[in-house]
Amino acid sequence: EHAGPGIYDHEYLRYLRQIFEKASEFGIQVYIDPHQDVWSRWTGGDGAPLWTLEKVGFDVENLRECEAALCIETYGRGHSSAEVKGRGRKAFPKMIWPTNYFKLACATMFTLFWAGERFAPHFMADDEDSNNENGGKINIQTFLQTHYINAMAELLKHLDGLDNVVGIGTMNEPSPGYINVADLSRGFGQSAAPGSTGAVELKYGLAPTPFQGMCLGEGHKETVGEWSNGLMQHVLGKPDRRVLVDPKGKRAWKDGQGGTNDDQDGQENVGSSIGCIWKQAGVWRTNPQTSQPELLLPKYFANVDFGKECYLPFATDYANKMREVWSSKATQLLIFVELPPLEFSSTPFPEISTSKGISGAVNATHWYDGLTLFTRSWKSYFSFDTRTHRPVFGYRNIFNMHVSQLADIKRLGIDKMENSPTLIGECGIPYDMRNMDNSRQSYGKCENSIDSSDSFGPQLAAMDHTLRCLEKNLLSFTLWSYTPDNTNEGGDSWNGEDLSIYSNDQKCGLDETDLYFIYDGLRAARAFVRPYAQCVAGKLLENTFDLQKGVFLLKGNSGESMCDVPLDVPTEIFVPKLWCLIESDMKINVTEGRFEVEEFDHWFIVKYWHSDSGVDHMVEIRGPGMKKPQSRICRLPS
Repeated sequence: EHAGPGIYDHEYLRYLRQIFEKASEFGIQVYIDPHQDVWSRWTGGDGAPLWTLEKVGFDVENLRECEAALCIETYGRGHSSAEVKGRGRKAFPKMIWPTNYFKLACATMFTLFWAGERFAPHFMADDEDSNNENGGKINIQTFLQTHYINAMAELLKHLDGLDNVVGIGTMNEPSPGYINVADLSRGFGQSAAPGSTGAVELKYGLAPTPFQGMCLGEGHKETVGEWSNGLMQHVLGKPDRRVLVDPKGKRAWKDGQGGTNDDQDGQENVGSSIGCIWKQAGVWRTNPQTSQPELLLPKYFANVDFGKECYLPFATDYANKMREVWSSKATQLLIFVELPPLEFSSTPFPEISTSKGISGAVNATHWYDGLTLFTRSWKSYFSFDTRTHRPVFGYRNIFNMHVSQLADIKRLGIDKMENSPTLIGECGIPYDMRNMDNSRQSYGKCENSIDSSDSFGPQLAAMDHTLRCLEKNLLSFTLWSYTPDNTNEGGDSWNGEDLSIYSNDQKCGLDETDLYFIYDGLRAARAFVRPYAQCVAGKLLENTFDLQKGVFLLKGNSGESMCDVPLDVPTEIFVPKLWCLIESDMKINVTEGRFEVEEFDHWFIVKYWHSDSGVDHMVEIRGPGMKKPQSRICRLPS
């Protein structure tokens, strides 16, 4: 819908259908993730089209000068120390893009999307499809949500008839914007509610408070804290320095947009610049005597349960619309539920149930090892607990902490979503770790080890750690990401990220007849191309893989609750040839029952039949460990 409201890109939608059809040819089932990050490309991420910002009145050309957004395309025009010192050089900081969630443009758009009727009731948008008592005008919340829901419905219409579409998500990593911020003068992380630990603001670079962001957007000078990810922030809780930000006459808002309400101080009348929406709403004003900004309603957005009052009504309408247009009735269209990342959430996870209007829901919360992601380094001896905000020392403690974090996410599906399944919607690692910074973009030869001296040693260890934590919780997951045009220098071609499991620069040029051809270009492949139980006859108790020892272990039970599982139905274990090249590489032990091995081009399927109901059973597969080299493994991209 990039060309304008209600104008759909049918060529692109046909292309997407072709992708889904190709996936179906290979037996791949798909769920759709409507992806956005920090609202839009124009506010530092991706997602919503430009016209949504223009509809609200933003002048995207001035967002950087007003510290209203941080984009890689306009980086260098801002006021941070790095930008001032490096004028003319492109050096966009790694992992700084999420700070846009806490800047004026993104926070405003999400606030209007979720709660425009409550917080900007005066903001009425023209809508050609509306014919009401307001002269065809609707509140901006209704306008934005309706167009979003209709766009996703249009996508499903183009996928009609495909049997490999299992579901659709509500929205990738949504943000509450200003909603539930307790005091606009103190930052985004001040708000909390019963059952919540309170949100934590991501401070990196210049971090205006919400009120400072509003003032900067109207061209006022503000002294803003500048933060790093070091001792000053995480131990002392202070910015590294304070910087005077002067927009120098630039405003984040367009002139001549017209208005419907007078400003509180009477200085702006109907027909003049629409200016700051929150100024119109009476949140703040420019003092007519001093010409300085004054905060009038610091608690304007406080005491709102975002999940219950904002997300749930939207998700209900969204799910109903998706199922209305999805004609396939063979299976129910699943709804993958995603709320703001738990680290940034200030209100409790809502009750999501059939009685609340959402059936067939899946908990698709994201999880990353945050320290590894943001520092681009793997430290097996040190981490940081985002729940307690305390350091953690020693690998065993780090492992237990991350297992516990994932268990908390899984528990949300059980306790808050009527025992719904959990699929971790995103997880992964950065491949551009700091051990690569001095390699001149040469990732070197592939090694069959996780020793830190190897080219992909830290990446292999970090990915293996992530998957071991997931396996410990018996969690399904989606790896982020696969980028077919990834290069070592350009990464994923998005905000400097490099999380792709594949890179063109790691291709060895293997022939299609080569047994390892399908792995050509993968990075740290041994960590994620691993054995797992793809079908289980009974209740799964353990499904783990020890990469270093080369041991896969499955434990299960076929008790009375599983009496409807016939004894002739096997458990199926996927074993990649990247691990065991030939059948004799595997030593298979079972506690009872029988097994057989089926061989395919690039993997084996170990089928196991248990013989007795009501007993625990175990399957152990021993293969080559990491210290035992395999033939031709040096040709593989680690």
